[in-house]
Order: sequence, then structure tokens, then C-alpha cells
Amino acid sequence: MKKIFLMTIIFSAAIFGQGNLPVSRQATFVEAVTADEVLIKAKGVGGVSGMFGLKEEESVKMAEQDARKSALYFVVYGGAGLDGIIRSDEEKRKFGPVEQELFSNDNVQKYIAWEANAFDSRMKLAGGEKIRIEKQFRINRAAILTFLTERRVIEKLEDVTEEIGLPTLMALPEVKPGQNPLNELRSNAALKQGASVIESYLTQKKYNVVAPEQAQQIYEQQKAQLSVKGHEEDLSYMIALSVGSDIYVSYTITVDTRKVGTTEVRKASVSVRAYETTTARLLGAETGYSEESAAPANALVEAAVTNALNNVISRLNAYWQDDLKNGSQFKIIFTITGQFDEDTKYDIADAAAKTLKKIASRTKENVVADNTIDYQAWIQDKDLQSPSALFRELRREFGNNFSQGKLKQITLNRKLIVVGVE
Repeated sequence: MKKIFLMTIIFSAAIFGQGNLPVSRQATFVEAVTADEVLIKAKGVGGVSGMFGLKEEESVKMAEQDARKSALYFVVYGGAGLDGIIRSDEEKRKFGPVEQELFSNDNVQKYIAWEANAFDSRMKLAGGEKIRIEKQFRINRAAILTFLTERRVIEKLEDVTEEIGLPTLMALPEVKPGQNPLNELRSNAALKQGASVIESYLTQKKYNVVAPEQAQQIYEQQKAQLSVKGHEEDLSYMIALSVGSDIYVSYTITVDTRKVGTTEVRKASVSVRAYETTTARLLGAETGYSEESAAPANALVEAAVTNALNNVISRLNAYWQDDLKNGSQFKIIFTITGQFDEDTKYDIADAAAKTLKKIASRTKENVVADNTIDYQAWIQDKDLQSPSALFRELRREFGNNFSQGKLKQITLNRKLIVVGVE
């Protein structure tokens, strides 16, 4: 009797500790259906015993609800193929007090956009005392994100970016060193369609998007001024920098075709990489795949792009929020255009360093050459967020540190400030 009583206590404690969380927690990512919804295959476990053994109908209903929660759990915390919404230790700590609310039986259905009618699998476990089912669900990630931001678990990106907004992005096809991605876009229909899908996804997410076609004229005007050491062959970097995008997204598209009987089927794969424009530093990379089907290649490419972008964008948001704590990031290049001797050039370099130290919250020295001084600078002052205002402050402060010359404007845009010292 004591043994049975002890087992009952342990079982009750386990159930109590579990609360509203799923029992199974087994799920796999299938695909990103849209920018806001993902298709998840999840397993659920249920078991209701009666006088004559397992109550199958009630057990199946319990297993289905557990599968719904498992799908939701996977989207919240992430797993193979899908980055979770909750990422940092701080977010996990804040999520603790509201975790039971999110997974309550009354709440779970709000986040399920669609549910399959049939099971992918169904089997009995534990000697016939439980049932495990597996089926597919379409989960609304955007609705979960709204729940978490309303409860201050996740900081709203709009709150962080209130002063300067979301980052500006540009999508360019990945090309070989020395090739111009703008030329590839004009000549390759698949690459052009890929850019269109990426731009559509980003604009739906409310990012500022610069179309490559719009960039051509600006790039042609500025390319002579952008001979930045270490990036001479990376034209994607040069173009993105010249038009002032914060982040540029490069991509490759592959569509494989084969015969299944008499039917021609295709499968698309799209590799997406995102770079910080001021440094060309890789921020996120992902490959997305479509299902193999007889659907048109355009539809498959769109599905593969969406699968890849979902994870990359979540990483970009995390980067952008962290980076903005230091202020808006600019690449500032001092070019010595006047006639100065070697000692005076050292004074110019010192003046540039002192100027940026006074204006910026953080700086990073990239290159100091005979006639070029290249910095990254993070600007927190709200009055200096525009390139023209920043240039005026640079000019004034530089004049205080170097009286033998002055700054002149060469290039001013969202990410790049090129000034001449004469």
C-alpha cells in the first residue's frame, strides 16, 4: 500500500511540474509556408484509462492536443531547420512566468492556422496504455511573436529602431569575384525572380528595400571613390556600400529536374547569405529547399527562398538590435587630397582619431595608409543621424584638431561618409 501511495505521489508531482507544457515535445520542421507561417510535423502522446482498458477516442484527442503543443513548443524554442523565437537567456528568463499561459489548452488553438485531417502515423505505446499520433500543423509565428512582445518577453523591434527605423537591405545574386551582380540580374531570369521574391518578403516584413536597378546609376557615379582595400573584387559589397544599405543579401538558385515515370518533377534550393555592409561581415547563412513536385520552377523557387529567409531574418533582427545599442553605424573614410608632408599626414591621422573619439560612442580603425584613413563609427547622438549633419560635425571638430587644413565633402550616404582633407 505504501509503495502504491508513493508511486501516486511521484506521478502527481510529475504531472503538476509538467503543467500545460507538451509531453512529447517531438517535432520537425517541414517548410515555411509564408513569411509568417511555418509547417511543422509534430508527435503527441495521450492515454485515458477506463474500466475496460484504454479509452481510444479520448486518448487520441489528448494525443492530438499534445501534438499541437509540441508543434508550438518547437516554433517557440527552435530545432533543426528552424530558429526559435525565444533565443537569449534573458528572453528565456522573462518567458518563464507566462510559459504556462501560452501553452494552456484554451490558448494553443489561436496559433494554429491549419491542421491536417489525417495522421501521418498512429501507434500504441506502454503496452497499449497510451497512443502516440503524428500529424502536420501550420503555426502562425507572427501571432506568437505578438503574444511575447505584448508581455514584454521580447523587445519590439519597432521600439528599438524608433529613431532610425528598420535596416535598409539590398538583394544581389552571388557571383564570382570581379563579376558585376547587376549585369547577372539583367541577363538571368531565375536570378531576377529570386531578387523579386526576396524583396517581396522583406517589404512584407516592413524593411526598407533598395532595388538593384535603382542602385545602378548611384553605383556608377560613386564606384571611382570606393576603392576600399580588401574589397576590390567584391562588387556586391561595393554596390551595397555605395547606395547606403545597412545589410546586403546575396543568394544562389539551383533547380534540379528529373523524370518520375512520364512526369517531369523539379526541386529548388536557394542559398541565402546576409552581410553587414560596412564590413562585409557574414551575419547569417541558410539554404532553403522546396518540395519535389511538378509545379512550375518559379513557385518552387519562391518556396525555397521563404524557407531560407525565415532563419536568416531572425538572426538579422538579433544583430540589428544589439548593434543599435552602440548607435547608427557609418563607414567614414578620410582621403588626403591636399599636398602635405609625411609628418603632417601623421597629424591628420591623429586629428581624425580624436575627432571620431569625440563624436562617436565607439570606433574601429580599419585602414591607415599614406592617403587613406578608414574607420567604422557608431553614432548615438540623435542630431547626427543624417549624413549631412554628421559631416558638418566632423568638419567642425576636425578643424579644432587640425588647423592646417579642412574637410570637404566627397560622398555622403546612409552608410558611407567619404571626406577629403585639403
